[in-house]
Amino acid sequence: HFCIVGCGYKAYTWPMNKQGGAAPDQNKFGVDLGKQQPAETAAWYSPAMYNIVRQNGEDVHIVIKPDKDCVVNSGLGSVRGARMAEMSYSRARNTELQRLTDPIVWRYGQMQPTSWDDALDLVARVTVAVINDMGEDAVFVSAFDHGGAGGGYENTWGTGKLYFGAMKVKNIRIHNRPAYNSEVHATRDMGVGELNNCYEDAELADTIVAVGTNALETQTNYFLNHWVPNLRGTSVDKKRAELGGEPIEPARIVIVDPRRTVTVNACEVEAGKDRVMHLAINSGTDLALFNAWLTYINEKGWTDKAFIAASTKDLDKALASNKTSLEEAAQITGLTVDQIRQSAEWIAQPKQGGARRRTMFAYEKGIIWGND
Repeated sequence: HFCIVGCGYKAYTWPMNKQGGAAPDQNKFGVDLGKQQPAETAAWYSPAMYNIVRQNGEDVHIVIKPDKDCVVNSGLGSVRGARMAEMSYSRARNTELQRLTDPIVWRYGQMQPTSWDDALDLVARVTVAVINDMGEDAVFVSAFDHGGAGGGYENTWGTGKLYFGAMKVKNIRIHNRPAYNSEVHATRDMGVGELNNCYEDAELADTIVAVGTNALETQTNYFLNHWVPNLRGTSVDKKRAELGGEPIEPARIVIVDPRRTVTVNACEVEAGKDRVMHLAINSGTDLALFNAWLTYINEKGWTDKAFIAASTKDLDKALASNKTSLEEAAQITGLTVDQIRQSAEWIAQPKQGGARRRTMFAYEKGIIWGND
């Protein structure tokens, strides 16, 4: 798996002095490669999915290719995930030679390479000294929790085995956070646990709201495999099966981004311009737009009162302190009053018959990092 989307990939290695053939019994795909393959075939790999790496002390061929049977990506490969082989350390093909091959430690005023035995001995000595002086709970760890081209797996596996499996530490902070927690912890105060959605939500939603996320570029497989079917209308059968007698139609999407991105264009192609609303706000005015949505939707009575009562507190205070009219928001954001009103309707106006509108919110770095 690669990155937070969790796409499935299969890795194959074989000896340098061995090659297969075109016949079905001579290749891993089990198909006749001497014939033209269908457009959606899994029986291929690109040059970016191939490399020569060291395995058990010997050079081997390696192919890392998308897994067609994985429900997350269904054989799709993003520009990052599909390059994991190409981005692997290889002296034979001169790729990623800048990667560290040995641990480094700070000695004599600079970082210097050392052996694994020396590095682990140093970690052990420092850890024991801390425990002897202040106890086990005094051991604090600072680590990062993801990285590109498979590095995230390598790094989290190694640190996880050491600190959680062997040392069983209780105190650790990761990445850009003060603890081992999500980047979007503020959502807890709104009654919604972070990282709570299922990818199928994008296939079932009546409306998708994308804020600052250029999903076609940054979460390619998630967008193509789960958003696009809903925008095209090809997930309507799944909606009927899951949502019962509610009114069913292809999704609408609201995209909040000062730029016209490739995602906006792709959504217009797939859904039609009448089902895509691009809110090109003035940069940095997201909160004014959100507060106007909050104010207008509450005034219209389109809120889930039972959920609010059970899972939140002080909504009245939030409404009072953040009250923003459509006119005020329009002046700040550069949008029109009609754009803000219509986007709020797409988000929260009940469907025919009174069923609640199912809206999925996708938001990215500027929101979770800049305004936490």
